[in-house]
Amino acid sequence: MCKRTDLRPLADLSLTVARTDPTPPLGRPGVACLFELRTKDGHEANLRVEASTPVSAEEARLLYRSTGQVTVMTPVGVIAGVGDEAEAFTRRSEPGFKYAEYMVHARMGNLVVKVWLAVGGASYVATETLAPKALTVLRATQAAVPTV
Repeated sequence: MCKRTDLRPLADLSLTVARTDPTPPLGRPGVACLFELRTKDGHEANLRVEASTPVSAEEARLLYRSTGQVTVMTPVGVIAGVGDEAEAFTRRSEPGFKYAEYMVHARMGNLVVKVWLAVGGASYVATETLAPKALTVLRATQAAVPTV
């Protein structure tokens, strides 16, 4: 997943990759990559891309729903046009700097894709900036991973 994820949608955020971690999603079949990034002023940023392919659409539906039930992020709402089900979440925190997070996840058949993008800085990056980037990565991942 680390080699297949195109980071060009993030180019205007001026992020550099510090390291990657290909640890797969916990407790389910799939692939993932965590990109640990840095902003041009040295703040932390992260992109995590996960693709899980349970054996059936019903198992994928359960996996999809569990994400919404366990996240501490605030629901933004349903996202149309990216699968059978899709939803986004946001969160802002201050771990010594302003940290804006956006997560979108979608189910298409037995494929569940989750993209989490978080960027730190002196001010919060707008959700309107993070959302289209995360959606672009999500769509590219959906196109690259086969479904049943």
